[in-house]
This record gives sequence, C-alpha cells and structure tokens, in this order.
Amino acid sequence: MIRLARLTAVFVLVLTVAVAAEEKKTDKKVAGNGKGKTKSATFERLKSLAGDWVHAKEAKNPKAAVAISLRIIAGGSAIVEREFPGSPMEMVTVYHRDGDKVLMTHYCMLGNQPQMQVTQTDNPNKIAFKFIRATNLKSKNDAHMHEGWLQFIDKNHFKSSWTMFVDGKAAETHGFDFVRKKK
Repeated sequence: MIRLARLTAVFVLVLTVAVAAEEKKTDKKVAGNGKGKTKSATFERLKSLAGDWVHAKEAKNPKAAVAISLRIIAGGSAIVEREFPGSPMEMVTVYHRDGDKVLMTHYCMLGNQPQMQVTQTDNPNKIAFKFIRATNLKSKNDAHMHEGWLQFIDKNHFKSSWTMFVDGKAAETHGFDFVRKKK
C-alpha cells in the first residue's frame, strides 16, 4: 500500500516538473482576449494530457485499468489528476497557476499534501517539479514526494518519474510510462 502511494507520488512530481520547464520556456499573450492576460505554455501543455491513461505495457489490452485520469476543471484554471481512480489507493493531484508559476498539490495516501512548483529544464519536452512545502508533514524527514518530472513523447504517450524523500534525502524513485487509453 505504501509502495503504491510512493509510486503515485512520484508520478505527480514528474508531471509537475514537466509543467515548470515548459512554462519557463514560453509564456504567450492570449490573442484577442482584451484583458492582456498571459497564457502559460506549460499549463497549456499539461492540459493536453486531459483524458484517461494506462501503463504502456498494458496499452494493447482493451480492458486495461485506467492508471491515471486527468480532467480540466474550474473554467480551465485547474487540472485534476486521479491516480488509481476508483480504487482504495486513489490519490488526487491538482495543478493550477499562481501568477506566472505553475503549482501542484498532491493529496497522497501517506496522509500529507506536498506542494511543488514547476522548474526549468534543458529539455523542452520535459517539465520538472520541486518541493516547496507540505501540509500534514510533521518533519521534513517524514516520507513525502519531493520532486519529479514529466516527459512528453507525443500526444498519446508520456513518461514520468517521482522521487520520495525520507530523512531529508532521496529514498525511492519510481518511473512510469503512460499511453492514452483508446476508446
């Protein structure tokens, strides 16, 4: 159960990292909105993940269980990710903008809620996430998801990696390979 939570937390970190890199690279003005608001390229890239995803090794199985599901909510201002939807191990991650930053909060089965911010990477197809704070974390030495990344392969395939910290240092890293579920 804890291992599954760790894997999910790692996935969330990866998604956050991917968003940060893309956002840092490009923020564009929204054409014709009359309000001068900026549109985060990173956040828009994250939105492109909306849908249901399965593990790549199960992609050919039409009955493969959905590993993660992403939905755009709140008028396009947030993305909700459900890991292991409908299972007792289900966890939720919410991505949103805060000014020119992209943040994510992961509601982990470990009982804490790490928040991470997108950071820049050298790869335009990779978004990295770094820990900034957490709720329900008694000490920075407690087990929690701390960092990760997402790498966009194409519109129907992405990879992620998430690292859990224990005692203030990296303890476990879990990688995932996802393919969009065919309807």
